[in-house]
Amino acid sequence: MNEQSLKERCPMDAALSVIDGKWKIFILWHLSQRTIRFNELQRLMPGITQKMLTQQLRELERDGMIHREVYPQFRRRWSTR
Repeated sequence: MNEQSLKERCPMDAALSVIDGKWKIFILWHLSQRTIRFNELQRLMPGITQKMLTQQLRELERDGMIHREVYPQFRRRWSTR
């Protein structure tokens, strides 16, 4: 059995690849508590750069783990689905 077919058969491997990385678990934990604006999320996570947070949020959104909403009166907010 080759590595590709093993990955296709293992849902745990697929799940772990979505949350892989230093920051994604922390991001998901904070967003599971409540809807948070970008700057507030960055303040809650000392050590993460703006570039890294943006990248991680975009990957989580792409993978369907979080949802970004734009409110007319506010800037963008992130939340889990």
